[in-house]
Amino acid sequence: MTMSVREIHTTVDRPTREEIDALSQVPVASIVDALGKRGALSYCLRLLTPGLVLCGSAVTALGPDVTVRRAAIDLAQPGDIVVVAAGGAKERSCFGGVTAEHMQSRGIAGVLVDGMVRDVAELRRLGFPVVARGTTPLNYEYPAGLENGAVNVPVVIDGVRITPGDVLVGDEDGTVVVARAQVADVIATTRAAIAAETQKWAARRGRSLGAVEQLTAHGYKII
Repeated sequence: MTMSVREIHTTVDRPTREEIDALSQVPVASIVDALGKRGALSYCLRLLTPGLVLCGSAVTALGPDVTVRRAAIDLAQPGDIVVVAAGGAKERSCFGGVTAEHMQSRGIAGVLVDGMVRDVAELRRLGFPVVARGTTPLNYEYPAGLENGAVNVPVVIDGVRITPGDVLVGDEDGTVVVARAQVADVIATTRAAIAAETQKWAARRGRSLGAVEQLTAHGYKII
């Protein structure tokens, strides 16, 4: 986790709504392919609200403290994803249903927590996309790390840098970070790749894949 003490940045360079909507329609696996197998967060960060898609521009909150997180929520715009860079802590949760309901009322599109959450049944009832490391009913006693908090600074999760304004896309395969500068290229690349893949497999429908012949050519013994 990148530490930046007591800084609150109010300006974020966001993609357009149309760009975010376009990425929300693309499977995470296709985006990871388009990024050359980069940008994927660890499998330990899971979508805890099945059937939903997490997609939006990042607003970051460094540390688990509730006031720092609330500052990020106050600065977030409709369609944003609040990223809580809580250092991967598994002992206590730092997000739950009441906060999710408030965020949803402001049009915030979801949350990614590098740590634990609670009230999962409520999060699913709300239909609020949540990616986190897991769940625990035990939350923090606040303030918690208030002296080292920051809002809208770059953070690093699982070795992947997230800068405010980057786009996060999460589905049941996992979560990927698309740098703001790469958004347009990724949209174009994934659209072309999906179209080509669809055409390729349509041409192969019902036909042999030729794999036995290929393995024979590589020295496999066919018995």
